[in-house]
Amino acid sequence: MTTQFRSIYAMGPIALAATFSLCAQNLTVLNAASFSAGSVAPGSIVTMFGSNLSAGTGAATDAGHPPVMLAQTTVTIGGAMAGLFYVSPSQINAVIPASLTAGVQTVVVSSPAGIVTGTVTVDVNATPGLFSTTGTGTHDGAIIDALTGRLGAFSVVSGSQSTFLSLFLTGANLAATPSVLVGGQAATVTYAGVSPCCQGLQQINVTLPAALAGAGRVPVTVTAAGRVSNVVEIVLLPPAGEGEFDGDADNQTRSRELSSIASVPGTSVALVTDENDDVVRVMDIAGRKVIHTIALAGGSEPVAMAVNAAGTLAVVAERGRGKIALLDLTTFLVKTEIAVGAGPVGLAIAGTQALVANGDSSSISVVDLTAGVVLRTITVGAAPHGIAIDASGRAWVTSQNAGTISMVDPVAGTVLSTVNLGTTRPTEIQIVAGTGFALVTDPAASGTVNVLLVNLNAGTYTTLNIGVASGGGANALAVWGTTAWVADQTAGTISVLPLVVAAGQVGVGTVTTVRVGRGVRSLAIDGKDQALLAVSESAGTVTVVSLATNQVVATIRAVTGEAGEGDSDDHSDHDRATNLPVVSAVSPGSARASSLFVLTLTGRNLSGATGVAFVEPGNMQENKHGKGAGGMDGGADTAFTVTGISVNATGTVLTANVVLGARAKPGARFVQVATPNGESGVAGAAVFTVMP
Repeated sequence: MTTQFRSIYAMGPIALAATFSLCAQNLTVLNAASFSAGSVAPGSIVTMFGSNLSAGTGAATDAGHPPVMLAQTTVTIGGAMAGLFYVSPSQINAVIPASLTAGVQTVVVSSPAGIVTGTVTVDVNATPGLFSTTGTGTHDGAIIDALTGRLGAFSVVSGSQSTFLSLFLTGANLAATPSVLVGGQAATVTYAGVSPCCQGLQQINVTLPAALAGAGRVPVTVTAAGRVSNVVEIVLLPPAGEGEFDGDADNQTRSRELSSIASVPGTSVALVTDENDDVVRVMDIAGRKVIHTIALAGGSEPVAMAVNAAGTLAVVAERGRGKIALLDLTTFLVKTEIAVGAGPVGLAIAGTQALVANGDSSSISVVDLTAGVVLRTITVGAAPHGIAIDASGRAWVTSQNAGTISMVDPVAGTVLSTVNLGTTRPTEIQIVAGTGFALVTDPAASGTVNVLLVNLNAGTYTTLNIGVASGGGANALAVWGTTAWVADQTAGTISVLPLVVAAGQVGVGTVTTVRVGRGVRSLAIDGKDQALLAVSESAGTVTVVSLATNQVVATIRAVTGEAGEGDSDDHSDHDRATNLPVVSAVSPGSARASSLFVLTLTGRNLSGATGVAFVEPGNMQENKHGKGAGGMDGGADTAFTVTGISVNATGTVLTANVVLGARAKPGARFVQVATPNGESGVAGAAVFTVMP
């Protein structure tokens, strides 16, 4: 496999990096893919943040030959001119001159706005950076099918042939063949070198091990010259016919993809998030079935969840919207959404506050759940993921790309100390009650179920040898009393760790293994039924494991709504959720272009409305296949401007001011309302007509 590549995808990572914003007072030079602050490699793409870097904005038209001047701005590094992809007053994307020698080099930015200087350390063995589709070095990787150029979920085989994937990165020392780990397993590298479209962009082509089939959402890392990259993710599908629905095909992103589970204290109820369907499904564990579906706003991508001690409120991390949703578990309605940081992926609740790990913006948010506001935002290491709160109220936060655990004082809003875990890429963290120890997992590790035992007081850690053959690294983690359960996602197993607590130390007894199905991604403890609940992303099921015997006692299908087996791999369960807003009448029902009127909509579940759109019938998308349900889909007619939205106390009447522009074309428009409970759909939607 050679450098099969399409330029549209090559430009994407560079353009995405240009859209990412970071507040910076001094000139800072970072790897443009990972935004890591260490050294950078000669010939690599970097992003510079600062103030007064340029008097204007400019972008290169040829990424293969970036100019040395854009918008009258130049950059020299170690006295050599740097090629420029993008310049603005606060950010510059450039290429480190390939001729530079190792060491600290002076950076000079010259423009009509003035001269800004700084330094950067150049190292041929700098840590490589993998590009992501979000432009943050986290979340979905900029990874494509090498033959077709498609993004999305992948099968390990395409028909009878192995699937070839292309990864895009910058700053790797490729003098020797790098290693690529996918879900903790080594992928075969078939090409590693320059990508033909863009200066400074590198490309690695790989084939995937057959054992990764159905692993679900897994981490990807590259190791070059002993340096481990940032973590990005891909979704690996089960073989056709072995997944959630009979009609699932190879290399086709599924409409339903389970992501996390939480148990409601004191009940047999569990909540399961579906990151592609934008729903939370309510499950009766004792009854072995889904009993309700709660729709979320379109594009939410819910990936984590926590429930308060009273069992009345659930907090859902909406990774795709940079928000958390508060679910009222007495009404099964979304009470509100609260904007936090970018890409929330981890949650913990302490009393009336929630702590949220913002994976794409290297921070945690402290949220007052009663007032519905963010109290403070605390900067931590890159790509925070897991949060655990100890008995004193301190929070322990894993940062995946930084390879650290931060001890945080949520009240003062400060980081008290940091444990450096080296090349470990930590995710989940659970504190062993009554001790000063925590367990931490690393799903990106190779060759073993890699679990760290961390002495929180001393800031030291050891790697536990749990003696279990592994399909890859460890991901999900649950601790109940003196037992821990550790999931191996790629192998589809759970390791049961008896914890031995004595003389202020924690050890591990004889480990046993439970098989629960491929793609086990999330664990929760159901105290009422004395069961461990395990989400299998690949099969779309929840496996119930007895805490007493560590034996599987039931498997519950969790990708169908309460309607049951009649569902298919679409968004139909989202679209029939009872909490969705419904618009049944619109007044006035028509108007002409160049008019101003007060709109009145009648319906139900309109509370908290954040937008009203007028959509041409051909642009209204519903039941689309793949990731993401609902949403305005960018189909709103821009001739309509809606302001001053107000909803009555019962959520049945919405009023707003509407300006209908002069360019509005005659014809029908569906009226769609967006709320924290999702978006109103086509079925039964009210129609507004633009008169000729």
